[in-house]
Amino acid sequence: MAARSKKLTRAEPKISQTGVEVESCYCRKCMRIKSAANFYVATDFYLDANGFMSICRDCCNEIYSLFLQNETTMERTLLRICRLLNVKYDERAIEATQVHLQTLIDRGSDGSNVFGIYKAKVMAVSKVNPGERGDTSQNYTFVEPSSEVTQAAREVEVRNSEYYEQNWGKGMTEVDYDYLEQEFSKWKRTTKCDTQSEEILVREICHKQNEIRAAREVGKSVDGQVKSLQELMKNSALTPATQNIANSGRNADTFGNWIKDIENLSPAEWYEDQTKFHDMDGIEEDREDIKRSIGNFITGSRDFTTTDLEEINDEDLYDEET
Repeated sequence: MAARSKKLTRAEPKISQTGVEVESCYCRKCMRIKSAANFYVATDFYLDANGFMSICRDCCNEIYSLFLQNETTMERTLLRICRLLNVKYDERAIEATQVHLQTLIDRGSDGSNVFGIYKAKVMAVSKVNPGERGDTSQNYTFVEPSSEVTQAAREVEVRNSEYYEQNWGKGMTEVDYDYLEQEFSKWKRTTKCDTQSEEILVREICHKQNEIRAAREVGKSVDGQVKSLQELMKNSALTPATQNIANSGRNADTFGNWIKDIENLSPAEWYEDQTKFHDMDGIEEDREDIKRSIGNFITGSRDFTTTDLEEINDEDLYDEET
């Protein structure tokens, strides 16, 4: 039986807001030709005359995820990507996006399409409707937000830059700084890094790891750098073998200290004369009171009478008089 041939389907054309019939578009980020359905509606109809953005949906959200690693907040991330893609920055749209994302999370969705949701909210909260087909006078291009927002973003960027340069040195990219911070955090969690000398050595190890990462990305050999890293880890006593020895020594020290405490705080003669040393902590005489108190607490009742209390009070009074 002859194999059934696969039917080739052609992308359905879409009529954009500029009135152009579009089947596919070219993404200048991933450099692929995709169906028009994979692109957001344009914000600047003058430049994007076909009515669609020149970067596909997947690349837009990939850029957002990348920026979020450095900016850490949705507001700063959207501000940065709006500048890059020439999309309107609207604080009302951000608030609506946050509400929408929370709804998706409550329903069990991951809410990964943040930029797409934000762009839709920009259209929704704008006072002017997107317009009819063929009307290219309305756009949603980027306008610098209020000075308070931009000033706060600049202050954060300056603080981050000062922190990175102080801890790792100048002249590196954001990718380098992020990688160094991640590796240093892993070392801090898994090894002892309390003193200044230990921190300096760990930071040097992170620098060497970053050099290896950068060399591998461009296809260079890293044999010499790996050997240098191994030597640095060996001199810092941070190889797996030295770490196992150190942990073993700490366990032995802990057991030795426990034995020492027993010898210092408990008499060895107890093993020969258990009658004499059977109550070294002096709790034998209070044992019954302890048992009764615990029993009263557990059962929620008391096993003494008012007569017992009167006898105890009489004894205390007698002791005070004498």
